[in-house]
Amino acid sequence: MGGLISVITVNLDDAPGLRATALSVAAQERPPDEWIVIDGGSADGSIAVIHDFEHLIRCWTSAADRGVYDGMNRGLRRARGRYVLFMNAGDRFAGPDSLARIADALQASPGVDLLFGGTILALPSGQRLYRPPRPAARLRHGLPAYHQATVIRRAAHLMAPYDLTLPISGDYGAIATLISRGASTSRMDRPIAIRACHPNSLSERATARRFADFVSVQRQVLDLGLGSVAAHIARLALVHFAYRARQRIHIRRNGSPQQRQANPT
Repeated sequence: MGGLISVITVNLDDAPGLRATALSVAAQERPPDEWIVIDGGSADGSIAVIHDFEHLIRCWTSAADRGVYDGMNRGLRRARGRYVLFMNAGDRFAGPDSLARIADALQASPGVDLLFGGTILALPSGQRLYRPPRPAARLRHGLPAYHQATVIRRAAHLMAPYDLTLPISGDYGAIATLISRGASTSRMDRPIAIRACHPNSLSERATARRFADFVSVQRQVLDLGLGSVAAHIARLALVHFAYRARQRIHIRRNGSPQQRQANPT
């Protein structure tokens, strides 16, 4: 058996991010019951990072895949823990006690299918924002928590893996499927993870595709009407562009992290 918690890390050509994630795993006061690393065939220094931390890794692979969600599905199939948590390259635990707190929360709610926690967003401007978990009832507005702060019962997740036809929002599709099938949920309003928000990440660059995925999940999984979907898309667009505008204003006033590093006061 694989114990209580399997941590799965997916990576492609992000050696610095993978090292940051590995250091975060290594710092846990309560280590994961297993750590699995799925590399998508990196050509940078990622394999060297894996070797540096191989003593902490139960298994790892490096082979071409069909994208991040394909890699996450591969990790899910290899996992042996009762619960899985995806902490992909560049993401980190919020503190050294994160896994211990997750274990306590799971033991307090035995048999729960989904545990949603809080996420600290490390924004491109250098700001940090806390995003608390939201009630499952607000699923129509988006994910209750980021995947870095979502702990999923493995047996349930295997029945609802990531849909590769949703390249930007596979996590939204999987969580929506689980909840629509009656998955039980619990919330932990404290930070579990730090999510690195990169301006050139796929989810930030492919805005139109992200919205299309959102519509697919709302129509096909949540079975919402066109009017409801249109209202939710309008809300999502407003939040998205307000976030972008806020970041631009912050950078104009304070400079980017790179500028501040090059010109310290």
